[in-house]
Parts: sequence; C-alpha cells; structure tokens
Amino acid sequence: MQRHYRDFADLYDLTQVVNNCWFELKLDVCDNDNQLRTQWSTLRQDLTDNPEHALACIGLAMHHTLMNEQSCSNSQRDTKLCLQTIRPRIVGFGPEVSIGSIKVSSFGKLVSVRGTIIRAGASQIMNTWCAFRCAQCRSEQAVQQKDGMYTTPTACHSGCKARSHFVLLQQSVFTRMEAYQTIRLQETTHGSRTVAGSAAKNIEIELTHEMVDSVCPGDDVTVTGILKARSLEPDGTARASLFKAYMQAVYVRSNKNVLANWNRLAEFTELDMEAIRMIKAEPSPFRLLVQSLCPSIYGHEIVKAGLLLGLFGGQANTARTRAEIHVLVVGDPGIGKSQILQSCANVSPRGIFVCGTNSSNVGLTVTVRMEKGVGASLEAGALVLADQGVCCIDEFDKMSGHHGLLEVMEQRSVSVAKAGVICTVPARTTVLAAANPAGGHYNKAKTVSENLKLHPALLSRFDLVFILLDRSNERTDNLLTAHIQKVHGLSRTSSTPAAQAFLEASGSSTLDEEFEPPLEERLRLAPGEKLDLLPAELVQKYIGYARKNVQPKLTAKAAEELRDFFVELRRSHHEMDMIPVTTRQLEGLIRLTQARAKIDLSPEATVAHVRDVLAILRQSMLDVFSTDDGDLQFTRLTNGSGTSKTSMVRKFARVLASRSAVTGTTLFTVAELKQAMAAGGIAANCNELIDTMNIQGFLLKKGRDCYKFIID
Repeated sequence: MQRHYRDFADLYDLTQVVNNCWFELKLDVCDNDNQLRTQWSTLRQDLTDNPEHALACIGLAMHHTLMNEQSCSNSQRDTKLCLQTIRPRIVGFGPEVSIGSIKVSSFGKLVSVRGTIIRAGASQIMNTWCAFRCAQCRSEQAVQQKDGMYTTPTACHSGCKARSHFVLLQQSVFTRMEAYQTIRLQETTHGSRTVAGSAAKNIEIELTHEMVDSVCPGDDVTVTGILKARSLEPDGTARASLFKAYMQAVYVRSNKNVLANWNRLAEFTELDMEAIRMIKAEPSPFRLLVQSLCPSIYGHEIVKAGLLLGLFGGQANTARTRAEIHVLVVGDPGIGKSQILQSCANVSPRGIFVCGTNSSNVGLTVTVRMEKGVGASLEAGALVLADQGVCCIDEFDKMSGHHGLLEVMEQRSVSVAKAGVICTVPARTTVLAAANPAGGHYNKAKTVSENLKLHPALLSRFDLVFILLDRSNERTDNLLTAHIQKVHGLSRTSSTPAAQAFLEASGSSTLDEEFEPPLEERLRLAPGEKLDLLPAELVQKYIGYARKNVQPKLTAKAAEELRDFFVELRRSHHEMDMIPVTTRQLEGLIRLTQARAKIDLSPEATVAHVRDVLAILRQSMLDVFSTDDGDLQFTRLTNGSGTSKTSMVRKFARVLASRSAVTGTTLFTVAELKQAMAAGGIAANCNELIDTMNIQGFLLKKGRDCYKFIID
C-alpha cells in the first residue's frame, strides 16, 4: 500500500491527509494498479470479510507514508512528528444491497446500502478510550470503549490487583474522544419488489469524526459501513439474547447531485437507452405517455397531461426560482382521482403517496423529537423525504394544518424552530394533490376556495387546477362501459358552446393551426384503436432521463407566444374583472412549457409546445370559471366568492359603512353583524359571509366575536 500511495501521489494530497486525518481510497484506482493486485490480490475480499483489520492496515500504511515523508523533509531539523490515527474512507465499494436483504451472515462484514435519511440525532461526544485510577494504589490505566460501550478495568495492573473501585479520569491525556451522531436510514422501496402492506425497512447508522452533521433528514445517501449488533439490555451488557442491528459508517456519500436524484440505479443501461430512443422516435411521445399514465381510468386526457407536466417539471435557472409544477385535481367521489395519483407516484423515480386523513402538518414536514440522553433529533416527513421528487397527497381537503405547505410549495424548504432547534431543511418537492368538495358534490355556483374550504393563499401555489365532474351523458356513459370491459382510455365530456367560444378567444389565432385538431382529440384514443402502452418501470426511466439530461431553452418565437398570451390575460383581467394575473402566472407558464419540451426530449421549447401548454391551461381555467349552464363568469375569483355572494358582500359592506358613519365606530360584534344583515335584508349564512369578508379584507378579526370593518 505504501508503494501505491507513492506511485499515485497525485491522487493523495499528503498535506491534506495530515490536516484532516482521513483520506479517500478509490477501489477502482486500486483495481487499475497491477502491482497492488499482485501483492494484495484479496483486497476486496478482505475488506468484505474482515473490514476492521483491512482498514487498519490501509490506515497504517498511510501513517508510515506520512512519517517517511516528514522524516525526509525534517532530516536537517531535529523535529519529531506526532500524528493521529489516519482513517481511510472506502469509495466505490459494492454492489449496493437493500436494507431488507441484509441477513445474519452479513454481520461483521462491510456492506454498502442506499436509502433516505428519516431521522438525524444531535451530535455528541463519545469516549473511545477512558483512563481510570485505582482507588487503592492510585495507579492509572487506559481501557478501550469498544463500540461505544462503557467498559471499566477488570483488574488493576499494579501490585494491588484490585477488581473494583476505579475512578474515571475524564481530563487525562489517555482519555480520547470523538464526535458521534446517529441517523436512521430507510430503504427506497419505490421500484423494488416489496410485500404488499409491509413497512419500509430501516437501520440505524453511527457516524463519527468528519461524517457528523454532513447529512440532514430527507437526503438520499449511500452508506458504506460495518454491520454490527448491539445488546438490547439497558446497561449495554451482552447477557441478553436479543440484539439490535446497526451499521458503523466508514464512508457516506450524498446523492444530491447524482443524476439529480431522479434515477435510483445511478446509470442507464444500453437496453434502457434503446427503449428511450424508441419512445422519442414515436410520432407523439406526449400521447403515448398520457395514455400510459393510469390506463385503467377512462378518459381525463387533459388532466393526465397536466399531471405528466408536473412529473417532468420545469428548469430552475437560479436557486431562488422553483422548477416544481404543483397540480390540484378537484372532483366528485368515484371519478378515479386516487388511482391517478397512485399511478403518478409509481412512475415517479422518487415518489411518495400519502392520504390527508392520516397525515398531519408535522407528518408532512419535520418533527423534532426529544430523546433521553440524546437530545433533540429531526425526523423528516413526507415532503422532506420526497425532496427533488413528487409527493402525491390524496384527500387534500381533509388534511389538517395546510399552513405548513405554504413555505414548501413556494420557498422549497421547511423552517424549524422548536425545542431549541433552529434550522432549514430543503424540500424541493412537487405536490400533486386530489381533493373532494366539502358538500360531497362540486357546486359550480361556488368558487374552488368555497368548495374545498381551503385558504386562497394555498390555492394560488398550484400552477394547474382541474375540476372533474360526474355528469350523465349517454355517449360518455357508453364509452365508459366499453372502457370498463376492454380497459381503454377515451375522452372527457365535450365542451359547452361558451367554453368552445373561450377556447377560440384570447389569442385563438395563435392557438389553432390550419386543420389541426384540438389537443384533447390528439391525445385521446379513437374507438377501437389499440396502443402498445408503456410499463411503469419504463415511464420511470424516461422521466429520470429527461429530468437529468434535458434542459430546454425557450426559442424567440415561443417566448413571443407566451408574452402575447400573458399580455392578453392582463388586458382581460382589467376589462372583465377576472382573476388577478401576476408574474407568478408567467413563471408558471414558462415552467409548463419547459416540462412539455422535456417530454419530447427536445433541447428547445418551440411554439408547438407553448400551444399545448396553453390548451391545457385554458381547459383548467374553463373548469374553474364555468357554471352549470356552461357560462363563463370571470368575476368569480378563486380566492373570493361566487357571483351571488359577491353582490351580498358589496351590499353588506355598504350597510356596515352607513352604520359606521352613524355610530362613529368600526368595531362590531358578531351579534351586531347579524342585526346589520337582518336590517339590510341580506338572506345568507351569517358565519359564511363573515368568513368571506374576512378573507377578502373587509373585516379584520380583533378578538373573540369582534371584528373591525375596513373602510376603503
């Protein structure tokens, strides 16, 4: 090994090794050293079967190399070099094994596992050697604390031969300490064969020295370490028959920048690349992927297309701009929202599916746990575990604590300030959510905010919002029956005349090509048409490849198309009093266009990609602003109320303004507000109207049952 260090001196910075007391040993470099393979042909086998001895030999060889270098440089000076223990970090050890496949025969051997950190404890100080003083003869001796177990001397080494009464000398020069931290690693079950209903396996990892605080909850890491077992006895003795498995880390590698965390296999095989090239060569890869996404659910091509854009994501130009595309699907029960979300989680290279009824705010973000003798530890929730991935949330309306999602969806992080722990954990997660209306059936007379009883600030974070309604239609019902029998995906219900007029308006000249059918017709399957759909594993590979290798740029014509549409929306907003249009919508359009280009593996986002995105966006706007009669009411704000309630709000505001002028005060109790409603002849639910005015800023809550009227 010493000869290897000298021959490959450019790979080992000896000065840095002296300062850090550790170095990386790359096994692929050792394999290319013919002399080393001849002299130590069983290097890999010794590392696997007897890792502690092999690591000690490798570290000792580096120690002798450093001593020889220093002795040569200091030969003129009579100086003596004192070095600490040199620790090698093994890089490239494999193959990786799953945590669930670790057997009893692996104990004491070197293994490499990959997973997600679900808990990280506080950093501590652990004694590796302790000095003890005999209470009788006052002699001192040092005892090694093997695997962190507190061990006292068995007998005094001096003449007294005492077997007890030893005093710990914490300040002795023979007492050695090192930094220590425990983390819990959970295997990534996505894409692997697991037993249905079984929980994901996890294992405790011990980090020491420079590896402490090098990772945080939610990180995807690869850990190479020695598998060991610890007694379950409280005092740590080996008298118990039950032991707990843990791993003593030798090397920890963060996979943050490895294929952008979107490919678990860390490489694409030639077979994978051939399949990706075949998908790209299809006449319409977009249509093939849409039909392959949850083919068991009939129709909803536009909704599937929007979710597919969320899976591919946009392109973050800077660290402050987000690339995630958040999508919300609202609809009546039984439409198939949950199955579509499950399919999205299955085809995502890093996807997590949770149900809002069983998830709390801390279960989605970060939990701070206080452990006896350890202190505070951070435990990652679903949104943090899905960092740089997709988190599918079903029953979104029934989830408590929506405020925890605001920071994640816009700032891409989770801030923690609990139990003395103040930190920020990255959560660059795409949120795909499904929700049911509060009344069981979606009421088109109300807005999305009123139907879901969600705060408008949260709804504004979603780039796309789709409404799925269970309407009776003879043609659709017949196609649905055929789909159930033959498992075919067909189309949604046809648009109303007003909806079709909207599709032709607001820049229709830039939307429709000559004789080009609408996007929904191009995506749907014709009756009787058969398409060779892609398996979920192949779709997962395709998404991972696109996320890593495709970074589309907008062409000049595509940027002009987006600019014209955005200007038209701004003009319509001022003329028709429709939804507020800000730069957030423009950034969302750019992300959607980039995602559409990624689906085609195109390095440029063209006008055709922009037109597909605008068609999806217009369909989303139609779902939100159309009524039961098919009329479009753009005065229905997503964060406000419906048309009828808007008139009530204005009328009630006039009543309160007149009362304030008479009484000279703007403070009203709930009872006084009810009296004002009755006097003004406003027939509405008092509590709902007060909540609406509170959201819109007319009423400000000042205390229990007390509101302040804000006069414009």
